[in-house]
Amino acid sequence: MLYRYCVLFLLFFFYSIIGYFIEVISVSLIAKKMVLSRGFLIGPYLPIYGVGSIIITCFLQKYHRDLLALFVMGTVLCSILEYFTSYIMEKLFRLRFWDYSFKKFNLNGRISLENSIMFGIGGVLLIEFINPIVKRLFMHLFPTLVIVLGLLFTFIFLIDLVVSTVVIFQLKSKVVQIEKGDATGWVRNEVRKVLQKNVVLTNRLLNSFPHLFLQDHRSFDRMRKLLTNVMPEIHEDKSRKKEK
Repeated sequence: MLYRYCVLFLLFFFYSIIGYFIEVISVSLIAKKMVLSRGFLIGPYLPIYGVGSIIITCFLQKYHRDLLALFVMGTVLCSILEYFTSYIMEKLFRLRFWDYSFKKFNLNGRISLENSIMFGIGGVLLIEFINPIVKRLFMHLFPTLVIVLGLLFTFIFLIDLVVSTVVIFQLKSKVVQIEKGDATGWVRNEVRKVLQKNVVLTNRLLNSFPHLFLQDHRSFDRMRKLLTNVMPEIHEDKSRKKEK
């Protein structure tokens, strides 16, 4: 039981990392510059890719001889996953992390035909080419090593999830305060306190989701501007502490 869990988690973790690099490459090509900030977690992994890959691996392997059915089923399952991931995260954090409203053939801005087709193609590649290689790799690993790595990466992932979740709630709270005030005086000082504790994580989150907004459609533009203004002050404070 433990070994099976560790195998599944390592597959999840591996495909989450692959998904991160896929997004980094695609976004960097579109932006014509290197963009490393993707996702709301600290580490270089995107869990939605890992979950999608596990679902495809567990439920669609039987379609490996029918590429059309595999493509269609992969498209449908991954689209459902992306839609409900967006919905659940919005209800949980009261934040919309991505919005495809600007794309044609989108559904409530949560999924788009373009992305869904890419997921379908990815599902075919996963079953036909990637999974066989990964399975051969696991066959050469000792069961004890699989268990150790599985538990280790589970611990790392859970710590990352907790820290990133705390940062999101803190960031959302400060945005609400900014919207109620003028981003000066007390509000500015409070924001500085939060940013000084996790400035890297906050900056990464805002860069990862440039269109992030609250459920009531208030954007994070003022937070971005405040972050830009406060960052030099924070670096200056750190320099002074080092000199002392």
